Amino acid sequence: MTPSAADRRILRAAARKVSTQIALVCAAALAVVIVALVLFALFRSQPAELAEHPAGTGRIYIDEADALLALILGGVLAVVLAAAAGLISARSAVKPLGEALAAQRRFVQDASHELRTPLAILDARLQLAQRKAGPNSAAAPTLARLREDSAGLAELVEDLLLMSVATAGETAEPVNATAIVADVADDFGLLTSSAAIQLDYSATGEARVRVPAHLLRRMVTALLDNAISHTPQSGRIGVSVDTAGRTVRISVRDTGPGITGISPDRIFDRFARGLPADHEPARQGYGIGLALVKDAALRHGGDVRVAGTGPDGTSLCLELPAA
Repeated sequence: MTPSAADRRILRAAARKVSTQIALVCAAALAVVIVALVLFALFRSQPAELAEHPAGTGRIYIDEADALLALILGGVLAVVLAAAAGLISARSAVKPLGEALAAQRRFVQDASHELRTPLAILDARLQLAQRKAGPNSAAAPTLARLREDSAGLAELVEDLLLMSVATAGETAEPVNATAIVADVADDFGLLTSSAAIQLDYSATGEARVRVPAHLLRRMVTALLDNAISHTPQSGRIGVSVDTAGRTVRISVRDTGPGITGISPDRIFDRFARGLPADHEPARQGYGIGLALVKDAALRHGGDVRVAGTGPDGTSLCLELPAA
């Protein structure tokens, strides 16, 4: 099974990193050897006219500068050869990893497709049970909770499918990130108003990125969903889009209690969950939304990070190469 273009780039980067580390280790070892030889030569050197040697024997004297130059040139050549050998070895070593990544992605994609239909049938049967039981029956709260769980599982399957089919942006057409973020923010306006949360949106001109529109929409949705779930009533959420050089930045800020119960660096790990704030009910999510953002951003040459967090709120910044 052939790895995708995105996986191949990741593997090439890993191979280059390994070969660079090998070259640095070789260079450090070479530097130690050269310094030791130079010190030894200086310690043992003496003027040729003072050197005593038995009659009838000859000696060859080599200029120290020439010897040092030869050592440096030979050492540089050795480091270059070591780096090349390390790169070839690393690429050979990571090739099975690339095949494993491709197989894993295919498995997740197939499993997600297969789970869609059973979950849709389950949700339909739960709706039917709700109608038959009626809103005032003793089973109504349990059925409502089951539908929430079913919806959560369906969302998880969609996220897994999206992560498995997300490819690198080299074939994606440029899309208007400003318009997509504005559209998502407008959709979330209904949710924030019902929760007494103020949602502010701002943008500095049109920003375009090479990310599939549906994927970018899902990424922004995950960031906003995370912000809403951590923002108390009467709080504020700010969404902004701006361009810095060749980078498009999409920032989402909230006025929640900040990231607690987990290191800020780990919130983008799959299934990682922090402690809920005092105003939050038990979360129904599966901790994959922000992981989706991270995975998709990296595959399209970008990244997402915690720009700041504290008692006054958290700011997440999604950075993507400008198209």
